Parts: sequence; structure tokens; C-alpha cells
Amino acid sequence: MSELAEKLLGIARECIDQGPGYAQEPVVLREAAEQLQIRDLKEQQRLLTTWNDLFRDGWLAWGYNIDNPSSPFFHIAER
Repeated sequence: MSELAEKLLGIARECIDQGPGYAQEPVVLREAAEQLQIRDLKEQQRLLTTWNDLFRDGWLAWGYNIDNPSSPFFHIAER
């Protein structure tokens, strides 16, 4: 896992710990951009690609609970 992916997954975990209102894609991406000082388009797209890789690689899954079963909500996948 890349360093960016590890940081992003850590931020996702921090957000989830705050509850379902924070376990949402836009919340995590904004927080990651702020913490990592990501500003330009190329860096933003790298962040988005890494975010999508976390789902594709099975680290994250869409939906938080039955009431919020899909995007933008997510949870940490059991591995």
C-alpha cells in the first residue's frame, strides 16, 4: 500500500470514529486534502485515484449501515 493510501485510510478511520455523518466520501476527501495540503488538480486527481483504489483493493466498502447502504457513505471492510 502506498504512503498516500495509508494516510488516506487513516483519515477515513478517524472520520468513521466520529459517526455516520463523518463516514462520507466528501468529508474524508476534504479532510485529506486539508491535512495533506493538496491544492492543484493533478494532486486532487491522485487523491481521488487512491481513494478509489482503497475500494477496489477491498480496504473500504460502500455503505455505512442499512439506513445508509450506498455512496457517499462507506465503512472499513473486514479483511
